[in-house]
Amino acid sequence: MLNIVRSIFQKLNMLLDHRRKLILLILVFFAILLSLIETAGISVIMPFISVASNPETLNTGYYKYFYDLFRYENATDFIVLFGIIIILFYVFRMFYNIAFNYILNKFSYGTYRYFATKLFKTYLGISYKVYIQKNPSVLSQMILVEANNLSTLVYYLLQVFSESFIILLLYLFLLAVNWQMTIVLTAILILITIIVFLTLIRASKRQGDKRYAANERLSRTIWETFNNYKFIKLKGNEDEIFEIFNDSTSKMSRTTIITLTLGAVPKNILENLGFSLLIAAVCFILWRYDSASMVIPVISMYALALYRMLPAINRILGYFNSIAYLQLSLHRIYDDLNLEIEEEGFENLSFNKSIRGENLWFSYLEGGDVIKDISFEIKIGEKVAFIGESGSGKTTLIDIIIGIYKPLKGNLYIDEVLIGKNNIRSWRSKIGYIPQLVYLFDGTVAENIAFGSKQDKNKIIEAAKKARIWDFLETKEGINTIVGEGGIQLSGGQRQRIGIARALYNDPEVLVLDEATSSLDDATESQIMDEIYDVSGNKTLIIVAHRLSTIVHCERHICLENGSIIK
Repeated sequence: MLNIVRSIFQKLNMLLDHRRKLILLILVFFAILLSLIETAGISVIMPFISVASNPETLNTGYYKYFYDLFRYENATDFIVLFGIIIILFYVFRMFYNIAFNYILNKFSYGTYRYFATKLFKTYLGISYKVYIQKNPSVLSQMILVEANNLSTLVYYLLQVFSESFIILLLYLFLLAVNWQMTIVLTAILILITIIVFLTLIRASKRQGDKRYAANERLSRTIWETFNNYKFIKLKGNEDEIFEIFNDSTSKMSRTTIITLTLGAVPKNILENLGFSLLIAAVCFILWRYDSASMVIPVISMYALALYRMLPAINRILGYFNSIAYLQLSLHRIYDDLNLEIEEEGFENLSFNKSIRGENLWFSYLEGGDVIKDISFEIKIGEKVAFIGESGSGKTTLIDIIIGIYKPLKGNLYIDEVLIGKNNIRSWRSKIGYIPQLVYLFDGTVAENIAFGSKQDKNKIIEAAKKARIWDFLETKEGINTIVGEGGIQLSGGQRQRIGIARALYNDPEVLVLDEATSSLDDATESQIMDEIYDVSGNKTLIIVAHRLSTIVHCERHICLENGSIIK
């Protein structure tokens, strides 16, 4: 367990920024103050009960000191004042508890936002080569589920610290009341607690691992189902997919049920054991001294202290149980936040002459070269087609040209300026890209064309007109037309035209089509390609295509085979 706690604190120390560490220290201070308040709340009860039940005690010890200090002549008035002070203290204690819990919850939710934002920013910053090795559903789960689990884990750690201080102070108070009895009770409780604690931690860790695996499988099933809905309906394998979904939810439910059940075990054991020991102590004192007067003051104090301590111990065990259950979230987030981020600069770059690749090499896996020693040059304003069989390296070469992939060897030059980390974003900003499958999200045409950029109505309409989609939009809701998830409410040609408008929105200098019309019928493809050649005008046009009809107007054809240019 110590290794688990040490690992958690080491990783949190690396993940949290200076500001959050400072807030944590402030919360620790308030937790200590809360502990002092809680201890005082317990310790003032016994003196009040003593003087209220027997006013004669005001003539002895500290009671007499305070009684004389306030110069009271009537014991009843003093007891009433004592009671009012305690009531005011409990009102303050109530508001302090509420305020502390509010701050704690605010910090916890802010921690979720902090980790979710860091994860999202990291995922946006990793290289495309690393990204394609990830599962999008898992990345979504990391941001939406695991980041929330980690913020909960931090919340539980703070609660453990707060409750531990309360227990420590109350324990010191009980030692002062009767150290022999306290040590005997402690030895028995510690032995039982350790046995229960170690058993629960191991069990909870196992359930946490199972939860993560089931949750990952569930997220992937949902993602893959809704992204292949049409194919599933056609294939008719809904029952098989439902079985996978049902199995995953069943495993998640089972781990949750077991974890919640385990969380209730310490409460039942400790509370029943603690008060059984207290009753046993009463019986022993009565048997040993045959006097109730020796029992009442001590036992009342122990009863009050145990009434506060046992639930606190139970909560601590429950928190540790949950921490063991959630710790995998910390380890996964820690690993993802340490992914290498690409350095990308926006250093000024002009494109007035040519794009030149020199001895380019690229591979996805070691020993499997996809691009092999390719050199080429594309003049500004040229219309160039890259052709070749599937797997020949066309798309990979295009991804190097547009700056999505970095070549393992060789260089890419724009006007003889080397493309590198300082100017890569400047180069990408000059490119309009139209993929084979245009992704349209469930929103308006305007949102899909601007795609995260600031919306300019005039630019959107201009781009829609250039893409020959504006006449259709005028029959609907204009740029506010809803396209549906994946563009389901549009035809294939209309979706592709929205993709073209998106590529033209920022008036790029280079237009790249990567099999952009391969999924369309011949007539629609011919029409769209004519429109693309028309809108490209004096722009540099780079096309990846299988069909020769697609590239009939290109000035040059570069043929690839097995990652090399053959002509």
